[in-house]
Amino acid sequence: MEYKFNHEVLRDQAAGQWGGIMSILAPELECALEKAPRHVPCPIHQGKDGFRLYKDFERTGGGICNSCGPFPNGFKILQWLRGWTFPEALEAVSEVLNGGTPVVPCRIIGNGLSAETPRKDDENLRKVLNRIGAEAVLLDDPQAEPARKYLESRGINIRPNISGLRYHPSLAYFSEEGQDQGRYPGLVGMLTDGQGQAVTVHRIYLTQDGRKAPVAFPKKTMPYPSDRNLTGAAVRLGPVSDILGIAEGIETALAVTQATGMVCWATTSATLLAKIILPAEVNRVVVWGDHDTTKERAGQNAALRLAARLTEEGRKAKVEIPPPPPSGRKSSDWADVLVEQGKEGFPELSI
Repeated sequence: MEYKFNHEVLRDQAAGQWGGIMSILAPELECALEKAPRHVPCPIHQGKDGFRLYKDFERTGGGICNSCGPFPNGFKILQWLRGWTFPEALEAVSEVLNGGTPVVPCRIIGNGLSAETPRKDDENLRKVLNRIGAEAVLLDDPQAEPARKYLESRGINIRPNISGLRYHPSLAYFSEEGQDQGRYPGLVGMLTDGQGQAVTVHRIYLTQDGRKAPVAFPKKTMPYPSDRNLTGAAVRLGPVSDILGIAEGIETALAVTQATGMVCWATTSATLLAKIILPAEVNRVVVWGDHDTTKERAGQNAALRLAARLTEEGRKAKVEIPPPPPSGRKSSDWADVLVEQGKEGFPELSI
């Protein structure tokens, strides 16, 4: 059978990027991605330990369900999760690799929504997102002390109010099985697309004394309505300007701003970093990438891909990568540099 997309070419293009691909096309694999290759609850059958991703998942995209059997590659997993045909899985992966986002029917788990809510049914999701936004307060609000303490622990002396970032006093946390595991205070970052449209929110769950909450995944991104596009989005931690910094984490972006004075936006992941869509007014960009020691070098590679694309768009772009992490740590970012070296650890800016 001849397919519209060459599956061998796509297989080679996707190798080393399956984590990012699945974060967009199959967000219910969040737990499996975080704990791979250990067993986790199956995204279809639930339970306790019915599914795992293979050790070479980042290269192949493969995994195994105890009930349904093995899936040798990411295309097969997507067929299983989504009910897609093989050509449909090829097309979806191709769109992600080329900067698009297919309309993905998706289980919405862990946000107070039904596990079977179809993505096209957005009413309940919009209510949840709007409620979180309405309940969140500015960071200079007296009750936002946990957020200020958390950021101070990362060496960040927060400005009173930061565009795109708020504090929520009581965020619900749900397990990957959809079980309510309590409420925590947290930072809420608004992910905004290239046209300035709100897409969804990213949450950092905290404790009252300003530490990361004792939950499996203290950082989570909400699902987003089907008329929005997460690819290209970022948490805008300052205004649009001629020169702009881009980083993965919110803490990293704030650390860059504190150390250099440069407005820096956060994409929340390496995958979204490589795919951010910037307003036309931005002409010069510094990509503050993470230093990952894993074989895939996701942080460095995403930063380099973004800089190459921005250069093709006619903008000036450069990449800054922090020193390697100390032994025993898998990665380092510029927030680590701020804590360990202060402003002196940052390069002089010239672009």
